[in-house]
Amino acid sequence: MSDLPTLEAQGARIDLLGHPLLAQLELRTSAERLALLGDWSALFRLFAGEAELSAGRLTVAGEPVPRGVEQGKVGLMRLDPQLPEAWSAEQLLATSAELCGLPAKSAAKNAFQVLERLGLAELAPRRIAHLQLAERRAVLVAHAVLTDPVVLCLEEPLAALDTQGELAVVAVIERASAGRRLLIAVGDPGGSAATRRLVQSCTERFGLAAGVAVPISAETSALARVTATICKNHQAFAAALAARGLTAHPTHEAGVLGSLTSPLAGPCWRYLVELPSESTAPILDAALEADAGLVELIPLFS
Repeated sequence: MSDLPTLEAQGARIDLLGHPLLAQLELRTSAERLALLGDWSALFRLFAGEAELSAGRLTVAGEPVPRGVEQGKVGLMRLDPQLPEAWSAEQLLATSAELCGLPAKSAAKNAFQVLERLGLAELAPRRIAHLQLAERRAVLVAHAVLTDPVVLCLEEPLAALDTQGELAVVAVIERASAGRRLLIAVGDPGGSAATRRLVQSCTERFGLAAGVAVPISAETSALARVTATICKNHQAFAAALAARGLTAHPTHEAGVLGSLTSPLAGPCWRYLVELPSESTAPILDAALEADAGLVELIPLFS
């Protein structure tokens, strides 16, 4: 496991009912604790089998998804899924353990042991309908570690919790992630003190800007980001940006935009460009030099 990337995407396109949610996703990290900042719901839909990988490659701990989830190597917590309200927390975990192949007695024992190990034994007999939101989230984290996965993937576990609930769920996450890698999605990384501490505890952080995975650090957070849409000479435009020390990342819309220009002009290309300052002069100069036909320039706000 130590040599395998925690998350790797190569030209990955995630579709829902034939429509792209993310396309041309490029990302590779072996971080022990990885924070995905912003809206990564498309990725978690893929993990859960709701969406499909229609192109490219995407793996977690070397396992294609959703196969890694199905095999139990990837532990998944979705944000507030529908649950059988009449069941107890222990019954939920025991039934899932049975579905993973354990005999009934072993499944019940395993379910209680997981809850006990995470400090949630008192929730075992309680009906899900009677659990507070933070308690439900804690049970979902426990559910994600039933199969003893190598990577724990959590979708916004602190969303909409009060301070006390956040602290309780963070404590469960720390117990659950001991000895395994953690991938956690955080929609609003600055939303609360507990959320900020959780994000800061991660060794690497990535955001999404115009569908492009962008590493986030103290240095990159100071960068200005814009999307630049051009209608011709896209390779020359990228080269002109590179000559100015800038990198153009093609977005998932690159090469397929046609509505901004006439059919005679051909398809548009949209790039994400990171700037060391808020001045867009280098982009304008590069577009003029390459005769790129700049038709749109939009600032992105983080």
